[in-house]
Amino acid sequence: MLIKEIFVKDLSRKINGVVKAEQREPSVIWQELDEFVVTKELKSHVEKFFQTYLEFLDSPDDVAAGNRNGVWISGFFGSGKSHFLKILSYLLSNIQATDPVTSKTKIAVDFLKDKIADPLLFGDIKRAVNFSCDVILFNIDSKADVHEDSQAQLLSVFTKVFNELQGFCGQYPYVANLEYELQKEGLLEAFRADFEASAGISWVEARDAFHFRRDEIIESLKRVRNMSHDSAEKWFDGAEEAYTNSPELFSKRIKQYLDTKPANHRIIFMVDEMGQFIGTDGQQMLKLQTIVEDLGIYCGGQAWVVVTSQEDMDSTIGDMQARQRNDFSKIQGRFKCRLSLSSANTDEVIQSRLL
Repeated sequence: MLIKEIFVKDLSRKINGVVKAEQREPSVIWQELDEFVVTKELKSHVEKFFQTYLEFLDSPDDVAAGNRNGVWISGFFGSGKSHFLKILSYLLSNIQATDPVTSKTKIAVDFLKDKIADPLLFGDIKRAVNFSCDVILFNIDSKADVHEDSQAQLLSVFTKVFNELQGFCGQYPYVANLEYELQKEGLLEAFRADFEASAGISWVEARDAFHFRRDEIIESLKRVRNMSHDSAEKWFDGAEEAYTNSPELFSKRIKQYLDTKPANHRIIFMVDEMGQFIGTDGQQMLKLQTIVEDLGIYCGGQAWVVVTSQEDMDSTIGDMQARQRNDFSKIQGRFKCRLSLSSANTDEVIQSRLL
């Protein structure tokens, strides 16, 4: 017998050493769920997260519970915070994973049956993931427009990923706004079909080259919305300049979206590397504060923001206060749930995951 044959797992398999939010291949999802190790420390973090998450479901009329709609996950490189964030995203979206070898399927929560011995905690997790939920997981730096002003970047990224969730244009928010208005009128599918028939290319393929399709778009708007040529032309030429956005408008749009979903439906923005993106920019931190605050005001506990950072919140804010003396008391209240991951159980993770 060879030494490699005494281990449960194949030692020659490929192991993803760095977990990335954008990697969503079926084989990656299965491996990340299958090889997730619940150490004693991580069990306490899982427990704290789901206690916070279930507060609104258990007390939907509790305003205070709705105000605590942020989670701050901190930990230095190698602590597993990105892996932890992805596991939470798989659980909350109730994703079904497929084994790349056997093709058998398994829902995310079932991977935890043998990893969490506490039946009460496992029961809470199962109860939480049974509610419908939209999970938007992304690395914020990869989504940000480098040519955009830093003060507008944060809100633009949140708006972009929300537009993409709905199938709208992510590249140009004013194009997404057109799609949103057409959808409200029940005309979006008719517009797409008319545009494809006249332009010979699907709307989804063409919309990122928006300015090169001016004539086709104007003609389709005229036919579908019964607009005059002047009105359609005026709309097209002024769309970008007329577009406006703010944390309040964004949050109201989220609320309108949630109102079309079942009761207790949630939308969760899971943002990897938020701390590195903000850095020591106090204005960016205040913008994050405003986004989370307005989501809490207009959506209650139905809209959540979960972020990762190398530093814990107190350290990040403390550094900013020393330099700029801003008041960050509100954001501290929004991110009541703070999970600090360490590398203390590396040996346990290596033994369980690799061998």
